[in-house]
Amino acid sequence: MRIVGFDASGATLSVGYIADQEVWADLYWQHSRTAGSHLVAWIDMLVREFGQPEGIVVGVGPGSFTGVRIALSAAKALSYAWNVPLVGVSSLKAWAYSITGYQGKVFVSSEKRGPAFYAGLYYVGKNPLPEVIMPDWAVNGSLPDEFPLSEPVAIVGPVASDPSYTFHVSVNPVALTCPILGSRVAFLGQSRLQLGQVDDPMTLAPAYIRPPAISTPGWRIRPEGKGRQ
Repeated sequence: MRIVGFDASGATLSVGYIADQEVWADLYWQHSRTAGSHLVAWIDMLVREFGQPEGIVVGVGPGSFTGVRIALSAAKALSYAWNVPLVGVSSLKAWAYSITGYQGKVFVSSEKRGPAFYAGLYYVGKNPLPEVIMPDWAVNGSLPDEFPLSEPVAIVGPVASDPSYTFHVSVNPVALTCPILGSRVAFLGQSRLQLGQVDDPMTLAPAYIRPPAISTPGWRIRPEGKGRQ
């Protein structure tokens, strides 16, 4: 199945094209604020090169309010124009999935403004897709009581570039630099497209997560790091 996947939720605009289990193209640009100037042109270039895809996968955030809206608007318009199904996926999960050569827990951050940012905690291992440890949430000040974690944790996003804060995540933080890959966005939604578990373009909405008004979420991490209690 030929699929185009793209995301503009963070610091990178990413577009990828896959066919079954093969990556045919990955394009990314480190200035996502200009997503509106490049996204449609890049998709058009890939379609001219590889043909019209049979499905679309788009990152719905959480992340940049403007970037997510641009990507989602393009995905909806193309879904209607091409008459192909559409799937929305977590941008933070796609980011964790984009990390290569690492196995373990991954803390993904996005849109950090002072003490506030979006976060997700995942486990990247032998399974093809990242496993959710903590669903994406909005941090507004301190992290939940389980932090800092005692084991090594890979950190990506703006938190990774703040050494003073990485130790709030783990006593042994591993700061990584990697973009969200459009091909990983596509792979993340591939099984849903194949199973017909698609989203309605009319109702698919960005993942707008609001910071908690009083307290942070009371998540509990299982010892094996593969779920929540």
